[in-house]
Amino acid sequence: MKKIKIKDKKGLILKIATVVSIVVMFVVNILANAIPINGMTTGELSDAIPIYFVPAGYVFSIWGLIYLGLILYTFLMFKKYENFDKKISLWIVIGSLANAGWIFLWHYQLVYSSVILMLVLLASLIAIHLEINKEKVSIWKRIPFNIYLGWISVASIANISAALYLANWNGFGISGEIWSAIMIVIACGLGILAAVKKNIAYTLVILWALIGILVKFSGISDIITVTSLIACVAILGYFGAKLYLPNKNERKNRK
Repeated sequence: MKKIKIKDKKGLILKIATVVSIVVMFVVNILANAIPINGMTTGELSDAIPIYFVPAGYVFSIWGLIYLGLILYTFLMFKKYENFDKKISLWIVIGSLANAGWIFLWHYQLVYSSVILMLVLLASLIAIHLEINKEKVSIWKRIPFNIYLGWISVASIANISAALYLANWNGFGISGEIWSAIMIVIACGLGILAAVKKNIAYTLVILWALIGILVKFSGISDIITVTSLIACVAILGYFGAKLYLPNKNERKNRK
């Protein structure tokens, strides 16, 4: 019987740990809304905290895309296990377990503690993103994590906003609407910066979330409506400029 080399054993362990952690995350997230955990769904708990940086309910369907992306990554990882996969395995495990842990803390309304795990998840995805930039990675392995990072960037802002609201933070005298408008501008800036760096998937997720905020608060808050509309137009304007300017230069060169 052929013995498995130590390196192969390590790789196999990392693969199994990656898959198990992702499955645990899937199961916990599904049960959170199917049971639901502690009697309320994730969305219902979110809506119970009146902050302005929360998109309309339909926007959360992006989790389906994130799940599909992670399933695709898992398949590709087993098909071809590369140096990149080895480097990010631990981060995937940490992020997936942080995600699952966050669900329990959020559903049992331990919002302050949930921020810690949300930031751990965000940090793990940033670490994965940094590794992506260091090596030539297949687009099909890269996109799932870019989408995931984009959504968790938005979720982190919302989670921190919820914690500050429950802590009765006065916002230095600035209203919650203004603070949310500032966060929308920051999110827009992150989206455009990502587009400049050619991380289009991240930018589209930010745009998806901002449209959701626009839909939810249209007719409720003029400040949020106008700010989110301008942010959406700014992102779309950037894409439009990127498409138009090269074509314009080509027409000039033909003359």
